[in-house]
Amino acid sequence: MKLYLCEKPSQGREIASHIGARTRGEGCITGNGVTVTWGIGHLVEQAKPEHYNPALKFWDIAHLPVLPDEWHMEVKDQTRDQYKIVAKLLKQATEVVIATDADREGEVIARELMQLNGYRGKVSRLWLSAFDDASVKKALASILPGEQTLPMYFSGMGRSRAGWLAGMNLTMALTKAFGAGGKDGTLHCGRVQTPVLALVVRRERAIAAFVPKAHFGVNATFLMGGASVPMAWVARAVLLDDEGRLVDRGSAEAVVKQVAGQTGKVSLVETTQEREVAPLLYSLGSLQREASARFGMKAQAVLDAAQALYEKHKATSYPRTDCEYLPRSMLAESNETLQAIAGAKPELATLATVAESALKGADERFRGRAFNDKQITAHHAIIPTRNPNIDVSAMTPTERTVFDMVCRRYLAQFLGDYQYSKTVIEVICEGESFRVSGKTPLVPGWRQTLPEATKAPTDKDDGQDAAVTLPKVRVGEEARNLRCEVQDRKTSPPKRYTEGTLLAAMESIDKEIEDPRWKAVMKNKEKAGIGTDATRSAIIEGLFKRDYIVAKKKELLPTEKAVALIGLIEEVSPEIADPILTAQWEDRLSQIENGEIELSQFELGLGEWLVQVIDGIKRQKGTRQISTSGKTRDLPTKGSSVVACPTCGKPMRRIDGSSGFCWGCTAYLEGCKSTLPDVDGKPGAARQGSLPQSQAGPSYPCPRCQKPLRLVKGPKGPFWGCTGYPECKHSQPDDEGKPGVRTDEVAGKVQRPKAAVARGAPMRTARAGAACPDCNTGLLVSKTMKDSGKAFVGCNRFPACRFFAWPAK
Repeated sequence: MKLYLCEKPSQGREIASHIGARTRGEGCITGNGVTVTWGIGHLVEQAKPEHYNPALKFWDIAHLPVLPDEWHMEVKDQTRDQYKIVAKLLKQATEVVIATDADREGEVIARELMQLNGYRGKVSRLWLSAFDDASVKKALASILPGEQTLPMYFSGMGRSRAGWLAGMNLTMALTKAFGAGGKDGTLHCGRVQTPVLALVVRRERAIAAFVPKAHFGVNATFLMGGASVPMAWVARAVLLDDEGRLVDRGSAEAVVKQVAGQTGKVSLVETTQEREVAPLLYSLGSLQREASARFGMKAQAVLDAAQALYEKHKATSYPRTDCEYLPRSMLAESNETLQAIAGAKPELATLATVAESALKGADERFRGRAFNDKQITAHHAIIPTRNPNIDVSAMTPTERTVFDMVCRRYLAQFLGDYQYSKTVIEVICEGESFRVSGKTPLVPGWRQTLPEATKAPTDKDDGQDAAVTLPKVRVGEEARNLRCEVQDRKTSPPKRYTEGTLLAAMESIDKEIEDPRWKAVMKNKEKAGIGTDATRSAIIEGLFKRDYIVAKKKELLPTEKAVALIGLIEEVSPEIADPILTAQWEDRLSQIENGEIELSQFELGLGEWLVQVIDGIKRQKGTRQISTSGKTRDLPTKGSSVVACPTCGKPMRRIDGSSGFCWGCTAYLEGCKSTLPDVDGKPGAARQGSLPQSQAGPSYPCPRCQKPLRLVKGPKGPFWGCTGYPECKHSQPDDEGKPGVRTDEVAGKVQRPKAAVARGAPMRTARAGAACPDCNTGLLVSKTMKDSGKAFVGCNRFPACRFFAWPAK
């Protein structure tokens, strides 16, 4: 029996109608020699920690971490009946056609059922991009061999297990070590959730610490060519600071006094023809970001609408895609798609007709940049289907809005570039230069698709350009000053995240990473960001549901509980909140999918890392507590008395750190990093590196912002950090009480000790994925020497840990 295994009932019904299966059974449809059945999403889930250790029915940090030798799945209670049906059919099947969603998660849903029931027969893969009739028929005619998508299953299982290992173990450990108890006292931690929450918390800190700086400009109005033209003074470079701002008001006032009422001359009139290409088609991420920016839509609401358009209405293609391109072969289907748009949305019929005209006989000549075979990943961009029977009236308001966006973006690909002329006029008056620019539309091109009432986030018009109509003037004409005044300005604090900008930050997480190797990895489109287009909205939604973030209009604010949790994690085990860790995991998952490493290698390295992290949490258990309201309370250590910080006067606390006991200031989150050594359970004399700045010896300027560096006693050892943190995140390793240099080691120029060379000792070897034997905290990763291109293995905590080895063969 050939069995089609779908992800949900709606998929099963749709596919069954195309393969001649019309007899409804219990949880399946049969006929024409085939059977179609389905899950309801996942029918099974990872077993709970108490399955592996019954003692964890009541959380106990002493029994952590839980690292299963053999993974077990449990049938969900709410879907047990459907699971029994699928299990019975799998035992009867001679061939299984996986017909779940065409992505990593869909692969897992099907294959976990097959594995759990011991299925060993033939496996094929139905790869569907849309559910309209034409797309389903096309996919059924080109079913893939099952082994082609098998690596996606291993990668998906790696993602699932990594999420379970990190989420379960760290949530239990943090809660039992620092939580206040009770349901609301749970301190949630997740593989992606925690770095994302850290982005929001750190942005809020930056806003709170922001001090506005005054700077100035000069606005003037000149009469020229019979029109009054507002212009901006172009300050000479010598008057500007390093950031290009005028900070001396007196210079601006002097210009106003000098120019007011005077007559200058036009020194430049320059007109150029410019063009703006159409924005690419939508991926799920770009669709969510634009819907958030234009309409304030929640990311999850956009995904739900796109999923309904795909499954229920058969109006758009597969939504969970990270691709913004189409294969060149789909140009042949464009006329049908344009006709479907015109039929579904009469208000777009005229534009669809224009687009059809542009395509006539142009298959070979058409050069729309969205049609690019080299840019296609597992899926193509989200586009309208060729379904001629789309019923817009049956859609919800959100679904209609999303469908309209997808249709307009598709039409934009065929309407040509937006063309305009840009004119720049400069005036010299009393030796000072003033400038204005303006744009005149020439050919509307793709901008015809923009709704009149909505300005697209892709609009690149400068506000001044859009507001000014420039007269026709010639070089040498007089320009009389009518008005001239100083403009007071202030620098603005960083903007709070919206759901749209947080999604963008998750996708471009490389901006938060300093290590050049991992920065490069996270710029790679196939591995870009943390999370995936399909999971990011659910991660943000989870932060809402657990009361870690709240929305104020469009802006996202962290709750007190979130601020306390991230502050705690930064003290106890900062790598948990560091996006570089998630970047490394995403890279390893991609390697699994590409067949470069085994799933077991990934799990082994992750398990070794967890042992080290949880040991560190155990050592610091009981030093502080986060209440259910989010307040952090430092707990007195047994036998200790209150000791005032020598820097700020606030209480010190005794900490069991990675290098033994020490005393740290309780005002750590407020910026005081003072530490004292521990002497028989009491604070000893202050070390030089922990004294206030005025007593700490020579000052070392930050190479980025020139603010002083300070020596910080971090949980993984001392390092030098910028006092401008969080605005400046520069850090350097400690080199015997001075800021060290890491350039040579980043470049891979590490030499064997001379003594070892003299003894003839072999250079040590190691395997990527293992725990670092030097610091017992980091994870060994593969690196490449910049000068020779030779591979070596180093610790992911570099430069705090400088482990070096050749790859083991």
